[in-house]
Amino acid sequence: FRYTYPRLDINVSKKRNHLLKSPFCVHPKTGRVCVPIQHEKIEAFDPFAVPTLDQLMSELDNYERENGKDTDSEKEQREIP
Repeated sequence: FRYTYPRLDINVSKKRNHLLKSPFCVHPKTGRVCVPIQHEKIEAFDPFAVPTLDQLMSELDNYERENGKDTDSEKEQREIP
């Protein structure tokens, strides 16, 4: 019976950094973004290829340098109602 009933880990209930199962949250120590993976491709998944928050911010900065910053009206046009 103990193998079929869900067990709770006390640290998961007490500490926020154990809530890393949510997609797109950021790991507090590594800065890596949690990404969903397909279970069919689990063997090919490389956890070190996952982007870090610093890498994503750098890519956004480079994009803005090359293409200019968006105006407020351009941002509003992309917003989802």
